[in-house]
Amino acid sequence: MKDERLIKLQIEARKNQGSRIKRFFAKPAVAAALTIVALLAGLVAMPGIRENIADNLMATETFLYGVTDKTDSNDKSEAKKQNTFKKIVTAPVRFVARIFRGGNSNKPEIDVAKKQQQDELKSPEFKAAPVNRTTNGLPGETSSAPEPVSASTMAAAADKLFEEAIELHGKGRLDAAMEKLNGALMLNANNAEAFNMLAVCYDEKSQYKQAQEEYKKALKLAPENGRFLNNLGYSYYLSGDYGNAVKWFNKGLKGTPEDKRLHNNLGLAYGRKGDFSKAREHFVLAVGDLGANLNLGYVFSQHGKYDDAIKSYEAALQAQPSSLPALSNLAQLYERTGRLREAAALNEQYKKLAVTNQQREQTVDQK
Repeated sequence: MKDERLIKLQIEARKNQGSRIKRFFAKPAVAAALTIVALLAGLVAMPGIRENIADNLMATETFLYGVTDKTDSNDKSEAKKQNTFKKIVTAPVRFVARIFRGGNSNKPEIDVAKKQQQDELKSPEFKAAPVNRTTNGLPGETSSAPEPVSASTMAAAADKLFEEAIELHGKGRLDAAMEKLNGALMLNANNAEAFNMLAVCYDEKSQYKQAQEEYKKALKLAPENGRFLNNLGYSYYLSGDYGNAVKWFNKGLKGTPEDKRLHNNLGLAYGRKGDFSKAREHFVLAVGDLGANLNLGYVFSQHGKYDDAIKSYEAALQAQPSSLPALSNLAQLYERTGRLREAAALNEQYKKLAVTNQQREQTVDQK
């Protein structure tokens, strides 16, 4: 009896279990899931549809999460930081894509664009075209190759800018001239004359430090150029640095010992330093005795040594009584020191001589 009851209980349990299974599969959600699985199995068996779905899944992955095989050099660090996050987030999509590709899940992902490019290269109709990086440096962009600029073309353009700068400087348009000179130097950094002219413009704008820097650039290209050495010395003279002025004037005289301009400027620099004997020595070499006395009169006046200045101008006037500069400067010193009668006499003499010289010049012009 017990065995029969046990058997009946087992039969009823099996019937109940079968009923529960039937009720489970009879649920709408379960039935829909089974239908989708069946459809997926059928699609996997069809290679063409399988490849299309896989491609769409891979495209979806790239669109949603920005997954690419290559990154720009500027974004490498950021891509590295986000790499782990991307792998986790895109894992479901990539997993499904692998299923539809039908390949081994352990194989690396396929770059669709790269595969297409490889297929094109294998095609006999494909012809490679040169790819050039654009001026903005963005990879992947193409443009026509720029025409090479010859050295002679650049030199000609630099010379043209330099000539325009000289013309603008002559018109007093210093800023425009400097702009042209900078352009010329960008095309030809070995143009010593352009550096010298740029420095002259800075001097005329009273920007002496910048001028001196440009003169030194010119001298690096032409270390023995007397004009550049003189100009640099004169820039220091204008800025009140008479010690450096003497230094650069003397350097210039080593290469051109007969340069009267350098001797005259060196005399002025020595005079401003208070070395009047050396000043006179170089004045004489530059402009002779008469000119030396005139220059010394000027130097003494700058130092407030009016008596010495008067003596120098008187010596110049004695050597050449018709010297208008001697008459004019000496008359001013007489007035400053209270010698008014002598000053008045010299002023009258100056006016008569000036009229005579003007008439003489007009006669020469008419002839």
